[in-house]
Amino acid sequence: MGDLVLQSYGCTDIGHQRSFNEDYIDIKNSLFVLADGMGGHNAGEIASKLTVDKIVDFFNLINRKEITITDDFQIKKFILDVISKTNQEVYQKSLQDRKLEGMGTTIVLAFFQKPETMHIANVGDSRAYLLRNGSLKLLTEDHSVTGSLLRDGTITQLEAETHPYRHHLTRSIGTSNEIQPFTTFFNVSSGDKLLLCSDGLWNVLSDEDLITLLQKNDDSKKICTLLIKRATELQSKDNVSSIVISISEQE
Repeated sequence: MGDLVLQSYGCTDIGHQRSFNEDYIDIKNSLFVLADGMGGHNAGEIASKLTVDKIVDFFNLINRKEITITDDFQIKKFILDVISKTNQEVYQKSLQDRKLEGMGTTIVLAFFQKPETMHIANVGDSRAYLLRNGSLKLLTEDHSVTGSLLRDGTITQLEAETHPYRHHLTRSIGTSNEIQPFTTFFNVSSGDKLLLCSDGLWNVLSDEDLITLLQKNDDSKKICTLLIKRATELQSKDNVSSIVISISEQE
């Protein structure tokens, strides 16, 4: 079996009802990060960019071999520490500038550790999905009112789609001094596709839509473009962002 190769692409769109884009994405080596900011006076835009930039900076310590982490549980701890430190930095910045008061952001990240492990983490309602053998699996946990009610079995998926508090987050980066991210890791295989996306995408595209579009092409850029195009056609009211990662075996 040859080494696994990751082909990735990220794109973002302002959407139909927003005057500026508060989403921010970055792809660096084996790290993929997407954030969906919130707050007035462009504060959400600042929060999302600051969060992604800080996370990338921390992971660069691994790329520069300033720290060496090989064990999966060590990587999980590193990710938790990185998100915690990033959260504190964004929170302190919001306290220092009244214009940034109340700013925050969601975050979802994927980190590939050779030979085959993918680490996923999120805060808020930005999501990661895995498409494998035609089946779509949600990898992340929505930190929202409806997400909590769904996990408790209090409401159904159908009720969640029209719940008055469906957009109310229970966790986000930068809105409190402490944060508890969701993390998981698993082995990836050739043929897998991963999707990281903001709620501007998954709010308007059904699982069936996602499966169809992810299977339409093997080129991550083309898939990403199709996803954004379809979300805007469906009149997404939010900024729309996605990162698509296609995994294949090196020939």
